[in-house]
Amino acid sequence: MWPDNKRCVVLLTFDFDAETLWESNYKPTPSYLSRGEYGARVGVPRILALLHKYRLPATFFIPGLTAERYPDLTRQIRDAGHEIGHHNYAHESPVNLSRNEEAAVIAQGLAALEAVTGVRPQGYRSPAWDLSKNTLDLLQAEGLHYDSSLMADDFRPYPLTTPNHTTPIIEIPVSWELDDAPHFMFNFTPYRAGLSAPSPVYEIWAAEFDGAYHEEGVFTLTMHPQISGRYHRMQLLDRLIHYMQGHPDVWFTTCGAVAQHVLTMNE
Repeated sequence: MWPDNKRCVVLLTFDFDAETLWESNYKPTPSYLSRGEYGARVGVPRILALLHKYRLPATFFIPGLTAERYPDLTRQIRDAGHEIGHHNYAHESPVNLSRNEEAAVIAQGLAALEAVTGVRPQGYRSPAWDLSKNTLDLLQAEGLHYDSSLMADDFRPYPLTTPNHTTPIIEIPVSWELDDAPHFMFNFTPYRAGLSAPSPVYEIWAAEFDGAYHEEGVFTLTMHPQISGRYHRMQLLDRLIHYMQGHPDVWFTTCGAVAQHVLTMNE
């Protein structure tokens, strides 16, 4: 299924939310906002250095407002050869938005990312990892090629459908098990206890990679600079990359490249 007889695909993806995560979901107080600022000040530079060390591409999903606040850093991500994905404008969940409201934040986010980077994103990730009944039509209207928010598969991208038709939008599925937030992100709620040691998370992630490798599928890892930018979590990612690179015929690439490949195969 994969180019050049590759056996497995690895997608390293990063949601560079910065302060918008806390502004949209929690408390916009100085302490909470500083956690988002950490992602820009510390997390992204460390991640870029690690990716450069291994000469690996990644996909960064960025809210338009984050790109406007950190234009130089966003362009640095672009200049390092990484894909810029769409993550709404201010990290808005689409679930409770009207059709017009959702269309506006999608368009505003796209415009902001294109203004900062000069590149129009190919794909979208919902800040809520959920879509509204209008999202697919709106993404199609904007000419986006893929979404990465849903969970109906664990190793193979698939075309998305509406009640009326199959869209040309490819889903690159995600999972909570392969997201750093449930494992690590602390908040004052039982769900977001976080603060796990890296060792059990490495065990989960490495085993999931082994499964994707065995089934010749896609391993999609979702991380956040303000979470995985910490020293011990960067060591986890370094160790995991080293392990995955020890397997032959692994294609480290971007979500956009996978979507384009799948679309070409379906033609």
